[in-house]
Amino acid sequence: MITAIPIKDDHIANHFSRADSMIIINENAEVIASFANPALTEGCDGKKQLLSLIVAHGAERVIVRNIGQQLLTKMLNHQLKVFHVKNGRTAINDLAHDHLPQCEQFSDAIQGRPSIKHLAKQANGGCCGHEHGDGGCQGGHCGGHDHDASEMEVAEGMHFKRCCQKKAFFLGSQ
Repeated sequence: MITAIPIKDDHIANHFSRADSMIIINENAEVIASFANPALTEGCDGKKQLLSLIVAHGAERVIVRNIGQQLLTKMLNHQLKVFHVKNGRTAINDLAHDHLPQCEQFSDAIQGRPSIKHLAKQANGGCCGHEHGDGGCQGGHCGGHDHDASEMEVAEGMHFKRCCQKKAFFLGSQ
């Protein structure tokens, strides 16, 4: 089984998209590929590139310590198996086996960390300066209609409002 592992300072990185590099190993724990993490310098596009590189190298699963909900969703949508390793000092050799008793498999995006940064970006119009709907970049914010207070939620002391397209808009701190 081909496995992707984020690396920082010769260990499994604490946060997936902040890893210095990515290694791809086979079932014998041999490194078959290694590349710098494009997410460190390219922002949203870098995360897309990172996912594309993982898929292009034939990875079937990914080992993480921490990962955001947005990127976890994309990995699960690409049919990648994502495993959470509790100990960042776990030996790489132990992560090559089919059975990973020291890991928990993530099956739902909610198991990732909520991204306050992502929600704040959406409040400022997203990566390209305006809101995106399900059909892609459409401009404007939520079609210009109002939402009631029942759509407000609180996340780590921050107020957000969700629009009809399930996008979050930052309203301010508590």
